[in-house]
Amino acid sequence: MSSLRDKNLLLLGILSMQSVHGYQLNELLKAPTNGIQIGRANAYRLLAKLEQKGWVTHKEEREGSRPPRQVYSITPEGEAEFDSLLRKRLSDHEPGEHPDGVSLNFIGALKPKKASALLKRRLELLEKRFAALDEFPDDVRAAHPGLDYLIRQSELERDFISGLIKRLKKKNPNRV
Repeated sequence: MSSLRDKNLLLLGILSMQSVHGYQLNELLKAPTNGIQIGRANAYRLLAKLEQKGWVTHKEEREGSRPPRQVYSITPEGEAEFDSLLRKRLSDHEPGEHPDGVSLNFIGALKPKKASALLKRRLELLEKRFAALDEFPDDVRAAHPGLDYLIRQSELERDFISGLIKRLKKKNPNRV
């Protein structure tokens, strides 16, 4: 699960690139390059907190006959906080939680055939994620090292799960 610090880093990072209105922000938050997910309601709640701290401002804009919309911008104080958060995050290593490790540690509680079937389903989902991430051209990957990191993580997980399925098959060839 991502920390509040990482969520703030993401929001301030987006706003450091450009001012955005709510719909744009939601679209940017859905991008696979982010590495973490922030839901719409949570994003607005976090933006309100960032605004209370003086790191973000918003103004109401109206375009033609459309309803007014909130446009969010980063403040100079927010730029300084973004810089601080970015430097800390790049230089630190926080071991993340990996709930998958828990389930994998207990895989022996299942019959190999059932475990293998579940892992094959997981592998299908991984392949879909990998395919979606791998569609990005090399120049986009080069411009977004975080995306390349996610692609490599997906490759590693795919290879690990494939190997685990093979090990289960070798362990009990008649039952997988």
